[in-house]
Amino acid sequence: MSELEVDNRICELRKELGLSQHKLARAVGLKRRSIMAYENKTISPTVETAYKICKVLGKDFHEVFIFHEDKEKE
Repeated sequence: MSELEVDNRICELRKELGLSQHKLARAVGLKRRSIMAYENKTISPTVETAYKICKVLGKDFHEVFIFHEDKEKE
């Protein structure tokens, strides 16, 4: 079975808009440390939170989140 790795461009896109982590977090209804954890890829957001982040950033889901499939060798 393959493992799915999720990467994101939250930090890059947030900075392009001139938003701080705090401002993005407030717009999405989260704490700044959650945005920091997403940007550091410590955790991944829920689908609902990812949608809200995309909406605030004005980007399509696939512009913000990148999926990599790592196939295990049998």
